[in-house]
Amino acid sequence: MMLDLSNIELGFNILVAILLSATIVYAVILNKKLDALREAKAEMEGLIRSFAETTAKAEQSLAEFKIHASNTGVGLEKNTTKADGILSDLSYLVDRAEVVADRLESDLGLARKQSPNTLLPKGVQAKATQKNDPQSSSMVSPNEGRGIGKENMTEKKNAGKNKKSKELSPAAEDLLKALKGMR
Repeated sequence: MMLDLSNIELGFNILVAILLSATIVYAVILNKKLDALREAKAEMEGLIRSFAETTAKAEQSLAEFKIHASNTGVGLEKNTTKADGILSDLSYLVDRAEVVADRLESDLGLARKQSPNTLLPKGVQAKATQKNDPQSSSMVSPNEGRGIGKENMTEKKNAGKNKKSKELSPAAEDLLKALKGMR
């Protein structure tokens, strides 16, 4: 029976040798994979460092952005407050201008009712009287109210300006002052 035991022992030795060979092959493959993992680990550490630096920069940029946004918000708030003040001033001026315009319109209406021809320039008054009085149309010369030469035209313009400034009602003067104040 010894023989049998030696065959069994030989079979076990062969089996152990095959298993050891498989283990060696598996260990070599595993070693290659571990080397690849170590290389990947170095790359991963570089990526993690880069990610940490990028995150720190992003946090710093975000803090700067918050500060800038806060400063811009304060500036916008100041501009909005200033614009509100200007808007209220403009609203007041528009309201005043409407009141003055209404007064001016009513004064002008009253003046037209009282004497319709006195508000018209002389040349236009003559034409208006010609329309109203057919007999007087033959007496008015075609150059009347137009002026002859540059000097006469300049004198009439200046006289018209002086006359207009003298004929203004208080409401018209208020309107002119308000308009000049807006410039």
